[in-house]
Amino acid sequence: MRSLPIVAPEERARDDEIVPARNDLRRDLADADLQDLLVAFYDAVERDPLLAPYFVHIDMRAHIPRIADFWSTIIFHTGRYSDNAFRPHAAMPGLTGEHFAHWLRVLEETVDARFAGDAAEKMKSLGHRVAYSMQLRLGIEPVAALRRI
Repeated sequence: MRSLPIVAPEERARDDEIVPARNDLRRDLADADLQDLLVAFYDAVERDPLLAPYFVHIDMRAHIPRIADFWSTIIFHTGRYSDNAFRPHAAMPGLTGEHFAHWLRVLEETVDARFAGDAAEKMKSLGHRVAYSMQLRLGIEPVAALRRI
């Protein structure tokens, strides 16, 4: 019988935490990965009690290709997205810095669980820039720090 490794309590994941693999065999993010990554991300968002109410009325499976085009454009410069990403967020009442901090935590955990490399780091950094910019445009004092690429 094989024994299971002993894991210190501080190394154990919370039930709501996405944990990257211990080894670093993860490859870098590619444009073709965005759709599946975003499905995983929004599945985690739907489980987040603070964020879920903002997405419950949206068919995210139908909306994800558009979001993938946004990320593809800002990470890989594909030019597939040309709409206004801010507009839908302006219509979300009650957003606070805490919402953006949660969104960033889920984004980083989701990316880190699947990918490692320059493009993965760029996505996380751009996520911080997007969140920071949206907070400023919404008149919210940014909670999440602006992370540099």
